[in-house]
Amino acid sequence: MNAFKRLAEVMLEKYDFYVPLSEVGYETVFLYKEEMDEQLVPARVVDHLEGPIETESASYIDENGDEHLVILVETGSVDPYEVWLLNGEVIPNNAGSDDYVH
Repeated sequence: MNAFKRLAEVMLEKYDFYVPLSEVGYETVFLYKEEMDEQLVPARVVDHLEGPIETESASYIDENGDEHLVILVETGSVDPYEVWLLNGEVIPNNAGSDDYVH
C-alpha cells in the first residue's frame, strides 16, 4: 500500500493538481476489526480478516484550506479498500471505483 502515491495520483487525475511530498501528512496504523469505524469501513470489508489490520492514510491541505484525506485498508485483496474524505466528510466514489471506495 502507498497512501501518499494514491493521494497524489487521484489529485492529479481528478483535479489536475500536483501534491508535493513535503506537504503531505502520512500515518500507518494497525487496528483490530472491532476498532474500525463502520461509518468509514463496512464490517463486510474486514469480517474475514484475523489479527491486526494495516491501514495507511495520507492527507493534504490545499490552498483553500480544504483537507483531502485517503485511508487505505489492507483486506488481503490485490487492491486495498479506499476511503476518501474532504474536510472530514466521506466522498463516495472519489477515485472512480465503487469496488474499493466507500
